[in-house]
Amino acid sequence: MLTVTAIQHEQLKAFDNCFIEYPEITEIYSIFDQLRFNQTLGGEPESFLLTGESGSGKTALINNYLTRFNASTSWSTQTVLSTRIPSRVNEQNTLNQFLVDLNSKSGGRSMRRMNDIALAEGVVTQLKRKSVELIIINEIQELVEFSTAAERQVIANTFKYISEEAGISFVLVGMPYAEIIAKESQWNSRLSWRREIGYFKLIKKKPDPRNTGSNYRIDSEQKKHFARFVKGLATRMGYENTPVLTKNEILYPLFAMCRGECRRLKHFLKDAMIMSFKENKSTVDKEILANTFSLKFPYLVNPFKCALDKLELTQIYIGSVYNTGAVPGEDKILAPRFTDAIPLRMLLSKSSLKV
Repeated sequence: MLTVTAIQHEQLKAFDNCFIEYPEITEIYSIFDQLRFNQTLGGEPESFLLTGESGSGKTALINNYLTRFNASTSWSTQTVLSTRIPSRVNEQNTLNQFLVDLNSKSGGRSMRRMNDIALAEGVVTQLKRKSVELIIINEIQELVEFSTAAERQVIANTFKYISEEAGISFVLVGMPYAEIIAKESQWNSRLSWRREIGYFKLIKKKPDPRNTGSNYRIDSEQKKHFARFVKGLATRMGYENTPVLTKNEILYPLFAMCRGECRRLKHFLKDAMIMSFKENKSTVDKEILANTFSLKFPYLVNPFKCALDKLELTQIYIGSVYNTGAVPGEDKILAPRFTDAIPLRMLLSKSSLKV
């Protein structure tokens, strides 16, 4: 088992639980707050569909928002109900999950024996009793994956009933193909707010007026956005000598490693911290990052040992898709697609890369 000092353990724990709030996240939080405020007006509740690829930071976003209420919320109130679609998707299991996450004793066996109407009424009662102002449902794409259109319609009707009776807005959070839910008749008009959390990007297409092709170049604004995020992580590592990770010789390899995925980046940097402790280093530098990559991905070319003019970058360009036309036995979920690897030297050249 890995041995670290008590201070190093706390350092790792603090980094593992840190959260970087950038402008897009702030906007999403402002929508959450507005939906909660709308409840005080007594009108018809609106709902919000928030989508993003796996690893984009959806769950971390939710958990960080919930920390705003821990200090001021008593055991008898619950400002925000955070729940998820259960592993076995049906109306009864979904309602029981609500009750469990409301910390309600009504989630016991006696309640499970009730019919779905009584269960829904019980959920509404508990929501009102605990003064819930917003319901966030994570992993909503599982409604698409593990239920038929008819079953989704039943659950959508139940959510509509709960929303209207309790006067509470829903936030549905899931993978990009959760957009299919927005096509349900009960949700199409109610999901008046929609946002997507994307992976970080560095590459942009610039139309070339001289021909029918395009130029691929480094997007300076997106690069600044990614660099600010990386710097935010570096400052939360807890070293006396804060790691300098935004120089090109490190920033570009970091992007090549994570391909813009927030979770992959954060996990890698945590492993780099552990590597620094093992090697008795006072900070994380390029050597530590290279050693960490070699340990984690010995079967891949190490971007931290690669000269910048040899480095290649790739980023997401088509998100994951649910293939509704797939027959049983075929893959219904199509993974996100990434660009071909593009040499950095061509992205930085004045002529760029023509395709």
